[in-house]
Amino acid sequence: MVEEQPEITQTEAVDGTPFRVITWEKDGTSMVLLPAGSFEMGDHFGEGAADELPVHQVELDAFYMDRYEVTIGQYKRFLKETASGTLPDQTPNWIAEKAIVLAQKGVQQLVGFTTPTDNHPVVGVTFNNAEAYAQWAGKRLPTEAEWEYAARGGLVGKRYVWGNQPPAGTDCNFTGSFVGEQADDGYLYIAPVGSYDANGYGLYDMAGNVWEWCADWYSDNYYAGSASDNPKGPEAGTERVLRGSGWSSYLQHLRLSRRLKLSPTATGFPQAVEYSGLKKPVLDKNIPIEKKKHNQEQKPQANPGLKKQVPDNIVWVGFRCVADLIIEE
Repeated sequence: MVEEQPEITQTEAVDGTPFRVITWEKDGTSMVLLPAGSFEMGDHFGEGAADELPVHQVELDAFYMDRYEVTIGQYKRFLKETASGTLPDQTPNWIAEKAIVLAQKGVQQLVGFTTPTDNHPVVGVTFNNAEAYAQWAGKRLPTEAEWEYAARGGLVGKRYVWGNQPPAGTDCNFTGSFVGEQADDGYLYIAPVGSYDANGYGLYDMAGNVWEWCADWYSDNYYAGSASDNPKGPEAGTERVLRGSGWSSYLQHLRLSRRLKLSPTATGFPQAVEYSGLKKPVLDKNIPIEKKKHNQEQKPQANPGLKKQVPDNIVWVGFRCVADLIIEE
């Protein structure tokens, strides 16, 4: 129950609305209370696909959201108590030099040149397993509308989580282009949660790092007839919505309105893309994980001879949870 959780801190969002941060007892996550409010959902710039239109007004009740993507450590705790997680059917086949695949029951994590830790986001988790985790924790997956509202962080009509300007090194973990820019942000693959700046609501990695499951079924024309109050998506479908972009995404995917779809049983897009000129990140291992930002001391170095082929079943999909605000009468 929300009322049992201790309040850790209270601060202000970019719109001046006080919000509080709590620790959720079941899985130990830090959650932020997002105020009830309204926003215009969709592509304000006409730069995206047709499924991002029309821009429409949405009203949402207050809710709590995980400040970070669910981590390997948290997911292992879930598996230990429930033993309900499963690995994807296929193990990704990396041909990059020194690339690492960590496979545990229900956990599959790809990290380049560094050893994954319990503080990395869990990936390779299907929608069904993500939903099972949320239910175990007494939470749920966010609706697509809740996710975009949270990602905007109080900003109105902006292109990205941080505003309209292109990303700087501390904004997010993404590719940039598929040639030569894979570690310009400080990480070649997936970064530990909280490695980049938070948005106006104190949420981390709402752009880049890993794509995140939403509760909604996907429909390319849902926005045209969407409910205005607490929309929950179509009643049925074959694919679920993904939001947020990932470490392998390019600039177009970082837009706040960008939508993706995926089968509930899948762990990532089937791809076979080869690219070269990857950069090997040089990170100061003495810097705590939560403080690692892209700066002069961590500037990646070029490794033009390295080539990598994206595996057939790339695992770049993770998730975070939300919880309803319970108000005592």
